[in-house]
Amino acid sequence: GVFPEHKYEIVKKSQEKKHIVGMTGDGVNDAPALKKADIGIAVDDATDAARSASDIVLTEPGLSVIISAVLTSRAIFQRMKDYTIYAVSITIRIVLGFMLIALIWKFDFSPFMVLIIAILNDGTIMTISKDR
Repeated sequence: GVFPEHKYEIVKKSQEKKHIVGMTGDGVNDAPALKKADIGIAVDDATDAARSASDIVLTEPGLSVIISAVLTSRAIFQRMKDYTIYAVSITIRIVLGFMLIALIWKFDFSPFMVLIIAILNDGTIMTISKDR
């Protein structure tokens, strides 16, 4: 096993090797290592010292909740990335399209028309942000 006084050193050495370090703990002796780690995780029945030193506090017993939290956060990040790419590409398409219409055919857009276009564009972009 690993002695509590060595946990901090293990975290420090791993970070010196440019690793991202996650540490779980439940006691006062784990608090320094939890604070030093990139991601400190206090388990369900952790002491107040471990909870305050941690970035994440588990509310259910067991470590399997960490896996489900990581999977959920990855799905959320992917959704945000997809939404951003779609929103930027649609906005660029609309701006370029209407700029060409205005420059080539000398079409004059009224402020009301620009407002309607912006609202309709935002409405279609908002639909992609929902799963169901």
